[in-house]
Amino acid sequence: MIMMMLMLMINNLILFSSHPLMFTLMIIIQTLLVSLMLGNISYSYWFSYILLLVFLGGMLVIFMYITSLASNEKFKFTFKLPKLMMIMLSMTIPTFIYLMYFNNMKYFKYDSMYLMNMFNSTENPINLINLFNMPNMNTTIISMIYLLITLIIIVYITNMNKGPLRKLY
Repeated sequence: MIMMMLMLMINNLILFSSHPLMFTLMIIIQTLLVSLMLGNISYSYWFSYILLLVFLGGMLVIFMYITSLASNEKFKFTFKLPKLMMIMLSMTIPTFIYLMYFNNMKYFKYDSMYLMNMFNSTENPINLINLFNMPNMNTTIISMIYLLITLIIIVYITNMNKGPLRKLY
């Protein structure tokens, strides 16, 4: 429940950010919270860990690009702190009340029997071995080859002899 409130508050803060670095930092925090929540909901943390690594890799590339473009800009908040907190609370509390009373709360509270069954069960519905079995094997191998070719092309494009991607004056 606390993670859901933090996610809603980060979503509201993204609306008020004007600096690209602050926006990137909030998206990275949001990705971390989503992966933690997904790991709590599912039986295995593998999917949330892979999701976190993919998002962080992409966000760090965007972060490096933005820092090279907008490195000297100053952070500016357009709202004063009390006004910002009132707006965030007025947007977060009704959403939380809706989630608490009108939605099924199985994702937010865990009873002890559910936790015992989750940790003691040997059967895992999210079976990662199915990725490498015959029906899905072709898709997995094509994805790996695509990522390898993309990596080789990016290394060739950003070769040190060719110079940087952005011209320095």
